Amino acid sequence: NRQANRQVLVHLASGVGNIVLATPLLIALGEMGFEVDVRLDADYPPTVELLERWCVVRAVGPTAPRPALDYRYVAPAVPPFYWQRFAREYSGLPNRVARPPDAVFYTDEQAYYLEFAHALGYPKDRRPLYRLPIAPDERFGVSARTLVIAPGCKTGEMAAKRWPHFPELAERFADVAVVGTRDDLPARPFPGHCRWFVDRLTLRETAELLASAGVAVGNDSGLSHVAASTGTPTVMIFGPTDHGVLGPLPPNVRVLRRGLVCEPCWTGARLKACVGRVDCLAELSVDTVAREIRLAREQVQPLARSAR
Repeated sequence: NRQANRQVLVHLASGVGNIVLATPLLIALGEMGFEVDVRLDADYPPTVELLERWCVVRAVGPTAPRPALDYRYVAPAVPPFYWQRFAREYSGLPNRVARPPDAVFYTDEQAYYLEFAHALGYPKDRRPLYRLPIAPDERFGVSARTLVIAPGCKTGEMAAKRWPHFPELAERFADVAVVGTRDDLPARPFPGHCRWFVDRLTLRETAELLASAGVAVGNDSGLSHVAASTGTPTVMIFGPTDHGVLGPLPPNVRVLRRGLVCEPCWTGARLKACVGRVDCLAELSVDTVAREIRLAREQVQPLARSAR
């Protein structure tokens, strides 16, 4: 029947940032009138909270609500570095949408996800910005005067993406809130005037707090993209990783980097030029970041805010 012909299962995976960057696919499918269920294999299971209560997603969870063959289409939009975990499940599936070449993902991640929508008829000249259905919430006491700092990202090798001077930055602003987990925190303590939400909120609540902020600042991390997806003016600090491969960022995002000739180095000779010191982040001054935050606060994008 006609209703069954408009049902799509989308399989997403990996980090919080990957899921946010995949939202243009969900938006495009919604614009085409598809009923979308999302199977979400997330590194951090509470990521599912970010897609709940959204009109373009009918159901979301770690498993599909129905067998794959019950859908008109199945879009296995799993990043290439995760694909081998699931490839066998989709082998020979007659309703599977063909995966784009892996090279697309590594040059423009958002374009990679959108290719699944284009395969189903979405116009090639249309490109929705990533966003999440998260609104501000007054219960956290965060307002347009508040700077929210998200000082972390994933642990292990990914910790090399962390700017080391967030505690000093916090000293420059009167109204500061800090979000994330204990694993995110730098060795030096934050000043005592900072409001502390570390390990105290769900991911959905953290997103609502970020949506309430005047400005958010963070590394190349999932929480930075969550902040940006809500329309909050967001300063993203990049060093060894390449922001260009993510695709176009929303107009409320300001990308900040030191600009050394050796950066980005993540996909090549990783941290070789600085012998692992991550100079591109260490040398990015507190003055520079503070100035960028003030500019972001002064130049709020009305279009981005209106998308909330």
